[in-house]
Amino acid sequence: MFAKLMAMIGWGGPEHDAKILVRDARAMIEMIHGQHGAESLARIANSTRDQIEDVHRRGLNDPQFYNRGVESLTELNRAARSRRDNISWSGITLAIIYIKAEILGDLGLPAKNAIEGFLEKWSHAQGEGGEEDAPSSEP
Repeated sequence: MFAKLMAMIGWGGPEHDAKILVRDARAMIEMIHGQHGAESLARIANSTRDQIEDVHRRGLNDPQFYNRGVESLTELNRAARSRRDNISWSGITLAIIYIKAEILGDLGLPAKNAIEGFLEKWSHAQGEGGEEDAPSSEP
């Protein structure tokens, strides 16, 4: 009853959840850019991509099975936060937002797009073994 009332006045429901996710995604990316250098941004992007791929694999690439993945990521997020591991915490937080956006379907596209833009920009910036890729000097 309460949920229906909240949805009627514009609070709650999938549309509201989508607005919160896009707001959180943009705020998180802005915060990450303000607090970290290029090497850390690459590590965060790679961590985010790894966490998303893991949830996809365990959820059989079907969003209806992703809720357990979100629960798992939330536990990892708490652990990273208590360790004060800001890089892991940031990557896991972005992964949680991304997976929740996938669960929402089309309503979650703006949040997914914001995170995908971050991943495209930064996940290629780190090579195998964690070292940063050097710019190519070949013509």
